[in-house]
Amino acid sequence: MTQDKPLSFLGGLTAREFLTEYWQKKPLFIKNAFPDFEDPIDADEIAGLALEPFIPSRFIFESGGERPWQLKMGPAVEADFTALKDKKWMLVINDVEKNLPELKAMTAPFQFIPNWRLDDLQVSLGEEGGNVGAHWDDYDVFLIQGMGKKRWQISYAPVSEDDFVDGVDIRLIENFKADEEWIVEPGDMLYLPPRIGHYGVNIGRSVTWSVGFRAPKHREMFRDFIEMQFDKIAEDARFSDPSLPVATEYGHLTDDAIDRVMAVLQESLTHNREMVSEWFGAFITEPKMFQTPEPLDEPMDEESLVEFLDDGGALEVHPGITLLHREINDAIYLFAAGKSYSLPKSEKALVTYIVNSEFLEYEALEEALSSDVAKQFLVQLVNDGILLCEDEEMAEGADWDDEEDEA
Repeated sequence: MTQDKPLSFLGGLTAREFLTEYWQKKPLFIKNAFPDFEDPIDADEIAGLALEPFIPSRFIFESGGERPWQLKMGPAVEADFTALKDKKWMLVINDVEKNLPELKAMTAPFQFIPNWRLDDLQVSLGEEGGNVGAHWDDYDVFLIQGMGKKRWQISYAPVSEDDFVDGVDIRLIENFKADEEWIVEPGDMLYLPPRIGHYGVNIGRSVTWSVGFRAPKHREMFRDFIEMQFDKIAEDARFSDPSLPVATEYGHLTDDAIDRVMAVLQESLTHNREMVSEWFGAFITEPKMFQTPEPLDEPMDEESLVEFLDDGGALEVHPGITLLHREINDAIYLFAAGKSYSLPKSEKALVTYIVNSEFLEYEALEEALSSDVAKQFLVQLVNDGILLCEDEEMAEGADWDDEEDEA
């Protein structure tokens, strides 16, 4: 995708224009962003996802009484759907693209945003009046309307962590006042930056697809970085003062003592760009619950891998993880599932190919397989569960890349 090509799903804006004018700044509504849009899975299939124990899901419904809003976490059972009769409800499913990899095609139009910022594809299903209340998120999100219609209202009023309805399990804005409103239909899209209050109410049975982008909290980043540094400190390292001067005042905490303590802390927290790069690549690719790759029970060797590929097999990138690459000093690094893999820069083409592919076949890997380093690397990724051995048939999804035509 070129930075300056008008994109129809952004209303004719280029990727550069969108990021400059709207990203993390202000909402954007695009009528008919995806013409002739059809849900890639139907309502029954969406409901079926809620029954799976490894797929995050939740029901949100208005129930009346002392607690008018209730939240019920999944997995659901059949009786949950029966109990929703006469209630206004929404079913929300997260990480859809990780469990149905063919639906990754729905995130393809947004590849002008770095993949490590992508959180998930979420889908919500509900009947007439169903909604999740007026709320705000710390996410950037593209809301794509599927089946049915929905009334979206947004508010530009400032929000805070304290502006919630008391005694409710979900984060609702207490005094929501709409500044703009749209009735959305299949293929319409609304982009919302973080902390914009929004309220969507179904008009009849309705499906909404959400492509959400995360921003890690500073506290999470700092804690993880400190833990990484902590692990590098030798267990037997202790405070020392071999040139301790005679104490002139028994209870005095001297400047010399503080200087030594500061030296310990500064040495422990020493960092540079290369160190931060290696840490952050691993940190930001940590997999979500239920998406952690499982190492092979019986490790594969290089000869078996080459034979598997030569016989028509293919390697699939684990659908639940994010892959990143970066050059650090004299090496090329692959980051995957919270781990870092270091290779000589001569293998950069192989690493970037893996990062930008879903399936890897023998024909594309033939040159790499002539390198012992590359073979060892591929075998390690297979044995670690980063790459999965699959049959040659590829998953087929909707070709959303075609939406990148000129407006």
